[in-house]
Amino acid sequence: MQIVYRRLVNGDEGAYRRVHLESLKTFPDNFGTLHEDQVKVPKLQFETFIETGSADNFMFGAFADDRMVGIAGFKRGDRPKTQHRGDVVQVFVNPEFHGNGIGEALMRLVVDAAFALPGIESLGLSAVASNTPARQLYEKLGFETYGIRNEYFKSGDKYGDQRFMQLFKTKYSSDQ
Repeated sequence: MQIVYRRLVNGDEGAYRRVHLESLKTFPDNFGTLHEDQVKVPKLQFETFIETGSADNFMFGAFADDRMVGIAGFKRGDRPKTQHRGDVVQVFVNPEFHGNGIGEALMRLVVDAAFALPGIESLGLSAVASNTPARQLYEKLGFETYGIRNEYFKSGDKYGDQRFMQLFKTKYSSDQ
């Protein structure tokens, strides 16, 4: 099976939306937004970024036989004092494709593209604290935990802790 990776461009919005909504439905405890809320939004923020070709806010996709099976994105800080950093967002690989290195490849593409932007010095991300495979992947790329916020999410009477991680450009090597 050959996987093709590329930055999403105008025309990919529908496929992106499908995969993003699939991620929320497949792993509802791993994301801060709810599928039932996002499905009602006429145009998701990243649909606009993809459509307009935003240089500072982008999404990569992984494709198997022209079917998008994974995504990972970057959102740059939008205030003058935060434009030196950004966040890795919406990392998801369809479970049917787990174990093929797709998540790592997507993450490397996003990190490399983000650090190639003028002025970007650090990247942040967050993940459900109990998501060990995600933590291990992010640590493999050099991200370090700087905190865990207990009871960050609440669904019904169930709480979820959130792990916050960061990576500085000066500590990143694409060879890791």
